[in-house]
Amino acid sequence: MLTRRPFRAALLAVCALSLAVATALWWFNRADDAPYAVSADGPRVTLAYDGDRPDKGVATFLTVLVQRLAAGDVRGVDALADGYPDGAGAARESSEFLRPLAASAAAGKVTAKVAGVEDARPLPQRLKAPGGGTSQADLTLADGKHLRVQLAREHGVWWGYALAPAG
Repeated sequence: MLTRRPFRAALLAVCALSLAVATALWWFNRADDAPYAVSADGPRVTLAYDGDRPDKGVATFLTVLVQRLAAGDVRGVDALADGYPDGAGAARESSEFLRPLAASAAAGKVTAKVAGVEDARPLPQRLKAPGGGTSQADLTLADGKHLRVQLAREHGVWWGYALAPAG
């Protein structure tokens, strides 16, 4: 009977340590919450999807982008590139062609066609920073104008920047 107590204590200690390690791994690898959100005070925008609806993160990102564009908040649109790898420089260049699109974004329904997510990073990089990937979205504004958005997911958060108007 005395030999069972040390065994149970050791087993409980191993279980507790395993639980602590699992919790720590989850904590450090969890997806961060996006630092942006759809504004209740901003303009109402309607986003329809040509094809399958993308995951919630992409849909939220695109809604925020269109909402900021419709409000004429070009700096706010550019800020959505802050987490995109090497996207901050490209975003600053986008301001010139985004300003005239504000009225088009606010004029009515915007249709988005979103490509599938790809993650072409090597396996060690995927293990080091999970929740990555790239995609793009082509937006058709209410008046027929087009806009292409490059998207990248870093640590589970989608970022992106607008390219010159698409075809």
